[in-house]
Amino acid sequence: MLKPTLALLLACALTLPARAEQPPDARALLQKVSETYRGLNSYRFEGVMSITVGGGGGIPQSFEVPLLVAAERSGRVRVDVRNPQMGMMLVSDGKQIVTFLPSLKQYTRKPAESPLDSAGALRSPQGSPLARYFQMLDGLKSAQIAGDAPITVGGKTSDCWVVRCDVTPPQALAADSSARAVATFWVDKSRSLVLHDSTTVSMRHPATGEQMAMDQVTGFSLGEVNGALPDSLFLFAAPAEAQEVQAFSMPGQQQAESELVGKKAPPFTLTDTQGRSVSLAAYKGRVVVLDFWATWCNPCRIEMPRVEKLHQELKSKGLVVLGVNYAESPELVKRFLAKTPYSFRILLDRKGEIGNKYRADAIPTLVVVGRDGLIKSYFRGVTEESRLRQAVADAMSEKGPATAGTRPARRATPAPKTAAPAAPKNAAAAPKDAPATPKK
Repeated sequence: MLKPTLALLLACALTLPARAEQPPDARALLQKVSETYRGLNSYRFEGVMSITVGGGGGIPQSFEVPLLVAAERSGRVRVDVRNPQMGMMLVSDGKQIVTFLPSLKQYTRKPAESPLDSAGALRSPQGSPLARYFQMLDGLKSAQIAGDAPITVGGKTSDCWVVRCDVTPPQALAADSSARAVATFWVDKSRSLVLHDSTTVSMRHPATGEQMAMDQVTGFSLGEVNGALPDSLFLFAAPAEAQEVQAFSMPGQQQAESELVGKKAPPFTLTDTQGRSVSLAAYKGRVVVLDFWATWCNPCRIEMPRVEKLHQELKSKGLVVLGVNYAESPELVKRFLAKTPYSFRILLDRKGEIGNKYRADAIPTLVVVGRDGLIKSYFRGVTEESRLRQAVADAMSEKGPATAGTRPARRATPAPKTAAPAAPKNAAAAPKDAPATPKK
């Protein structure tokens, strides 16, 4: 028989509530998530991305994007994002990779790249909605554990840590100090996998100043890791109406090339951010690259660092780069450049008139003007750096007659028809290497 004192202590211990599970360090947990994904042998996730966009004076829009992402360390990959406007399919058997854009009814075939990085870790496929799980600390400003909650995927319920992250990009803050992007991840406590996520973005419309908001929620109906995947996942059957191309072409690309390439570059005089007058005619005899862009255009933020690099390397050889901002206020442009500076000259096309002359109805648009004042190359959308470099090199060496620029590998964003640009409807939801933001 227990002594009375010992029995009393045992009774008290049994009646005390269980000690709550101590939450982990948020950053350490996110790092572990990335290590988990990079260390997988295979995975297959299926689900739906639900997106709601509202505010800014426009009509709120909601839509759902079914998705399937599967990959193996052998190099076999499938990324299937089903949406008429922003959908894409990427399929690799480990030897060649096919990329299909349903909106263009075009697909390309290229040699497959290694699925592993230099350290032997699994990389996320290009364009995958799961890409950020592989690099959870990239762009992270702060993170905290907001609690825990159960999540059910494929009929199995798992206990998850809820991690809330501030992922507001510096470029957004440069354009709007009130901008916020908050991502929340439900992380399986036992497997360190993301079983649910949501992102909320709020910012002011660059033209009207009205508040805009975007909510994106990704829920999975299937999540399998380190298992055998069926061969059928990695087979591509081209739809009857699809056309194989060397590089994707935006609607209007060929027409713009035929109307502009080989013709005299439309003359213009604009002011730069310092209020100084700049004329295209002043650079006759030199090669000029015109980069039409806007602060709200996400693909422009991919393109501009490449243009900056080209400018730094070739300015001593006479190359001139002029960044032409499309229809935004000087104050907005200056705030953006204060946080994201570029060494080439930035001009202000306040009413979008010069952009219209150059058919920059989708941005980014790059135009290479030769020493003779003729347009040598024309690129719409984010352009592969090697192709842009070749176009500039040809113009600077005056090789042969003017020829059309190589079409971009990614689609451009249509620019607004009015003087003031509208924020892109789908920009926040698209993968970071997805097509650029439309001018509306």
